[in-house]
Amino acid sequence: MAYAISFNRINYPIKVKDASGCILEQNQPPARIITIDPAITEILFSLNLRDKIVAVGEKCDYPEDAKKIEKVGKDRFDLKKVVELKPDLIIVNLDTQRSDMEKLRLIMLPPVSAEAQPTPLQVFAVDPHSLRDIYNTISVIGTITNKEHSAYSLLQRMKRRVEWVEARSKKEKRLKAVVVIKKRPLTVASEGTYFHDLLAASSLIDVSPRGKGMYPGMKRDEISKADPDVIITSTDVAKNPKDIYNNRDFRKTSAGKNKKAVSIDAEVFLRPGPRVVDALEEIAAYTYGWPASSGKAVPTGRQGEEN
Repeated sequence: MAYAISFNRINYPIKVKDASGCILEQNQPPARIITIDPAITEILFSLNLRDKIVAVGEKCDYPEDAKKIEKVGKDRFDLKKVVELKPDLIIVNLDTQRSDMEKLRLIMLPPVSAEAQPTPLQVFAVDPHSLRDIYNTISVIGTITNKEHSAYSLLQRMKRRVEWVEARSKKEKRLKAVVVIKKRPLTVASEGTYFHDLLAASSLIDVSPRGKGMYPGMKRDEISKADPDVIITSTDVAKNPKDIYNNRDFRKTSAGKNKKAVSIDAEVFLRPGPRVVDALEEIAAYTYGWPASSGKAVPTGRQGEEN
């Protein structure tokens, strides 16, 4: 929670609780930000913070300008490099970078003068899983970077696009769908994930198992019983969706028989950031035959095979 905030202007000092339960105290907006998470990098760019980002991760490749920024690790932080860059804010994904977060919080930056004291690195954790979590992540990053108005505007644009898909898809015949996260062992996305939320926004019935966590496995008999009409996955799982609908687990389902599967650019689909709305539009466009919007999906099926 942040205190003493007025719209589009934050009155410092502020205190904001992060996803790990720690309180970030700020006396001024950050001027040197580091993250190695691609989705967080995309959020920072969407909030017009390019000039405040001093380093990102090797996987941070969108937008194009992110490739030009100094790199401080791939999946893990290069702690020595981080200290050398003297950031005043590091933003981490709690789910994938918890270990690094704990190490970073133990590091003290050298004093800037003989009279000054060493200062701890300022680390802020976010934990986006659902679509609502993504919205909240964008909002809180807007708060801690003094970009509340930009965050609000971005969220309004995203929500309008979601609402448009919701309204239009309600007029379509409801189909059953499943999001495949991994082929071996077969793993799908279920309740609590933004993948589930994207299906719901597209008026698709999620046939993934319930009560087995956010990413449960599915056995062949469960898949046969669920009988999805559409299979949705990413290019990380299948560059050619034939690999999914021709898979022996799906071959006898409605999706397999009708060759109804779509593979969405992994950089768009698997990053819980602003571009999840692109993925949503691709899901709806492929499922219902609407004109493609952002061109990120790789549609197949009878029509796709002819192209």
